[in-house]
Amino acid sequence: MRRRHLVVLCVILLWLPMLSGCRTRSFLSTKQEIELGKEGAREVEQEFRVDTTSPDAERVRRIGESLLPHMDRRDVPYSFKVLISNQINAFSLPGGPVYVFRGLLDLVGNDDSALACVIGHECGHINARHVARHISTDIIHSALISILFPNANVQNAVGLVDQIIQLKYSRDDEYEADWRGLSYAYYAGYDPNGLIRFFHKLELVEKWEGGNNTPEWLQDHPLTPERIKRAEWIIAHHDYRYGH
Repeated sequence: MRRRHLVVLCVILLWLPMLSGCRTRSFLSTKQEIELGKEGAREVEQEFRVDTTSPDAERVRRIGESLLPHMDRRDVPYSFKVLISNQINAFSLPGGPVYVFRGLLDLVGNDDSALACVIGHECGHINARHVARHISTDIIHSALISILFPNANVQNAVGLVDQIIQLKYSRDDEYEADWRGLSYAYYAGYDPNGLIRFFHKLELVEKWEGGNNTPEWLQDHPLTPERIKRAEWIIAHHDYRYGH
């Protein structure tokens, strides 16, 4: 092994203890996150039609923007858009873009507090830099593999854009995003119990469909009794610590 590769390997090995969980520090800059989000948004909006003029679109923008003053990260250009699809789903991209599917809006109905908690949850992923952390971990792993196995076909960071929407967050990521989302919604004047109501609606949908067609939001955000209990504990103990 060349001396330069040995030095790089030693540096990477120093990072490895940090890769055991979701708390890997991101070494992507804010500018890189924003650019990655823009690229991801272009791909999303080529695949799905974006609703920009309906009352639903205005509602999502209004609620999303009402959460902004209560977030702890304000260095990215947030945007809130509706995608015309019956999927029950919502997701965010690094650097600010947040998307809500029409199917999820139909499920939420007129419950603005539930919608605020869902949007707040997605903003929580942005604020916690969850995607950037996952990408940083993948970059380090790829670099290590390329040094140890020079002939291996390793995916680079740019290729990760296609995987962002399908990213499976860790359980700790989801708990943190729930906590942050509840905080943003509460301080913006919404009822944090909206998240609990939304969870129960998702459970009903899954039962109606016999578990064969699990809603997209459940697939991306595994719903467990423990997750609901944690949200209920936060609300009961008034522990809205994130961002405040």
